[in-house]
Amino acid sequence: MRERDSLPASSQRGMTLIELMIAMLLGLFIIGGVLGIFIANSETNRRTDDLARIQENARAAIQFMAHSMREAGGTPCGLPPGKGLILHASTTPSSWYTGGDDFKDSLLGYAGGAGFPYAGGAPPVSGSDAVVTVSAVTNITPVTEDRPPNQGMDIPTTENFRQNDILLACSNIKGYGVIFRAGSVTPASGAGTVQRATSFTGPVEFMKMTTLGKLNAEAWFVGNNSRGGTSLFRQYYEGGSGVKLEELVPDVSSMSISYLLPGTEQYERANRIGATDWPNVTAVYIEITITRRPANTAIKPISRTVGITVKLRNRSSTT
Repeated sequence: MRERDSLPASSQRGMTLIELMIAMLLGLFIIGGVLGIFIANSETNRRTDDLARIQENARAAIQFMAHSMREAGGTPCGLPPGKGLILHASTTPSSWYTGGDDFKDSLLGYAGGAGFPYAGGAPPVSGSDAVVTVSAVTNITPVTEDRPPNQGMDIPTTENFRQNDILLACSNIKGYGVIFRAGSVTPASGAGTVQRATSFTGPVEFMKMTTLGKLNAEAWFVGNNSRGGTSLFRQYYEGGSGVKLEELVPDVSSMSISYLLPGTEQYERANRIGATDWPNVTAVYIEITITRRPANTAIKPISRTVGITVKLRNRSSTT
């Protein structure tokens, strides 16, 4: 019988403890490298998403404000601001949302927020600019019958009008209009009536109104939100409900606004625009900074600054 071949006893053994530890160490190095790549990719994706969100928020903030500024000073009567063509009734409130005497203050800037008519709710960020715009080019409706000086104005629909709204009415005498507070608003079948809060007096006492438009007053500023961050806020007048506050775009950390006057090439901050020059502003440059702070405070925040130039279509012959 043939003797079975066999291996030496010394070659029939497994891995030694040292070899096993070396293998485990090499495995840990490989796993650590893979995890490092995974974490780095995750962080890159997160910051890419943050950057995309910042850019989206920046576009939204700019567009909101640009639309408001383009309409500044607009009226259904087509009246230029500050030319003595708007007559205020005695019931007009004296607050910022009236547009000021002769509607000339339909655009007012506040450098660093100084003097800004803040109504409460979101404390403005110190050093950030603010601006107020006023127009009357929304919810325009014709007046089918008017009974001055103390009776109502009949209109096709009262859907967009409420008691205590601030309205601008165009007169049948060319070049005149009246800003006034609405009294009772009475809907009727297919029509309705808007009453004057009080009788018109003075030069407008017996003028008949032909068109109504709702005054749209908005204030834009960067404020501290309830989450410990900062946002772009819109403050606006809502008829009998008073001044309202709306958070529009989060992560807006600061805003700088400058203004262009005719015959100049240099945009100036609000504190360099004279009180009598505001009706003449033809363009605005808005620059906002958005800063997104990660939950992990060890990671550096991402900031982007975006700017846009807006021509005021009711102030400039080139728009």
